[in-house]
Amino acid sequence: MEIFVVTGYAAIAIAMFAVFRLPLNRWTVPVASLGGLFVVFTLIQVLNHYHPHSASSAQAPASGSETGAESGAPQLVAWFRLNQQGRLHDGSSAEVTFDAIPGEVFSAEVRSVLASADLPQGLPGAPAETARAALLPVLLAVTDERYALYHGLLAGNAAQAAVYGEDLPQLAVVRKTLLRMAAWMNYLSLPA
Repeated sequence: MEIFVVTGYAAIAIAMFAVFRLPLNRWTVPVASLGGLFVVFTLIQVLNHYHPHSASSAQAPASGSETGAESGAPQLVAWFRLNQQGRLHDGSSAEVTFDAIPGEVFSAEVRSVLASADLPQGLPGAPAETARAALLPVLLAVTDERYALYHGLLAGNAAQAAVYGEDLPQLAVVRKTLLRMAAWMNYLSLPA
């Protein structure tokens, strides 16, 4: 997702140089570059703090993780960094995009923040044991009714998830845009 932010800043900087006919010299280019690095770094840090994102998520098996399950909503286990724990609360609003469903973003809700020990062994999408110590599993329930159209998805289907905090709701728009851009990227079939 950070690539999208950097690319967006580069496009804006190029447009500003062209529109205002700024000279490309040894002062303007480094100032624009360093200013851009500072702005992009700050934006990404603030986004990750207030509206956490997990690129390593997977659909949980129907019987594999019963913690917090209710009403038969499809569940997803998302792995967040430990330092994001303060922003992950039961009932928080979230969104999910599945690699197998390009271009679609589904609303979801945080059901519970789990301990790694609560999860069954061999859970699809779980990081390696060495990485699990630095990550926090969070159980999400897909609450979007449109998800029922895709009922054939198998457990372990790779996904991305974002949880939206109550602070700085203006920046949630940026996270939502980045998540939608990532969902559209799933249309591309790039070699692994």
